[in-house]
Amino acid sequence: MKTKAFIYILLSALLLNLGCLKDDIVVTPHDELQAKLQKLVETELATYKENVHDYPGGIALKVISGQESFFVSTGLGSSVTDEIHFRAASNTKTFTSTAILLLYQQGKLDINHHITDTIPGTNEPYVPNIPEYNIPFRSSITILDLLRHRAGVFDVSNDNIPDTISAQVPYKGLNYMEYIWETDASHTFTFDELVNVVAETGLSYFTPGTGYHYSNTGYSILGKIIERVSQKSYQNYMMEDVISPMGLQNTSMPVLGTDQTIPAPYASGYILLDDSQVDVTLSNISANVAEGTLITTPDDLARFLRKLLSGQGLLSLHVVNSVMMNCLPMGNTHAGRYGCGLTYTNNLGYGHNGAHEGYLSMMVYDPDIDITIVIFTNAWNMKEGLSSIGFQLTDLLESTCYKTKVIINNGK
Repeated sequence: MKTKAFIYILLSALLLNLGCLKDDIVVTPHDELQAKLQKLVETELATYKENVHDYPGGIALKVISGQESFFVSTGLGSSVTDEIHFRAASNTKTFTSTAILLLYQQGKLDINHHITDTIPGTNEPYVPNIPEYNIPFRSSITILDLLRHRAGVFDVSNDNIPDTISAQVPYKGLNYMEYIWETDASHTFTFDELVNVVAETGLSYFTPGTGYHYSNTGYSILGKIIERVSQKSYQNYMMEDVISPMGLQNTSMPVLGTDQTIPAPYASGYILLDDSQVDVTLSNISANVAEGTLITTPDDLARFLRKLLSGQGLLSLHVVNSVMMNCLPMGNTHAGRYGCGLTYTNNLGYGHNGAHEGYLSMMVYDPDIDITIVIFTNAWNMKEGLSSIGFQLTDLLESTCYKTKVIINNGK
């Protein structure tokens, strides 16, 4: 009897302790929001895959709200953290714009100058006076026009060279980069080379300042201006004067055609075709220097955008508010607005998106409620061509960002 009584008392004490331990497990508001965000990305990816069953990509989502930080992912493996590397593509433009505006803030250039004007304190023009830069309307293009995509500079990377031009060039009717890659997949493109295509063909969209047309090549010219004003290579200036001072330890900007890998840990990139999946993680990114070469992580990119646009980074709040975030309409048929390396999306905020083979991403910051969101997926759905990618950006990434804001706002 004594033994049974002892066992009973011991079990009672154990159950009592377990009950106390259970009561001690407190679910915090942060945990609840984290769980809701995790469910969100899982639901969004599952919904998307209902129509695209063989989609090989996942979703990673980083959120900074005030002093709180969240990271969730799905479809990328169980050990993924916010330090997973991916190609951020045109989010690079925000970095290039930051560099230009930093030089402007320091009095080393004037964004209202024409690109043929002389660099302050020198006798040298912003772009070299050589045939490679003899592009249409060069004396009418300002640095600010380039930042806002209002210079009319033909976009060598996104548009094929029309076969109707009078210039006798061997790449007529082709995409210039693809023409080069056919004979040299590791070719290192340069600013001079890319801008020279515009000079040789005489192509332009409009007179500077009279319209809007997205142009990667316009940002190639900005990269050249950064080099000539700073007396450093674009890569060195960005790493030493922008990326390192902003505290980004997992961000890089390759420039060589042979530098085609991504630092570990990374998300592999895929293209989904009608009957196959192609791994496109390795990539010659040299043609995209200054406009799309960025390799980073969700954590680095979110912290960069938040610090920059809150005035806690390299640029003063005055320059951020009055210049960088001064976004103008993209056109009569487009709801978006574009500033200096920044888009403004209604009810989301300021940021950019990026699309490089195998990777789609978006970063946004809402200064009114101090919320930063970075999201990416590591696959292109090309089953219906570029329209499929547009759907991914709007109905997968952008939609998830809107729903993320609702979850965070309701949890405050």
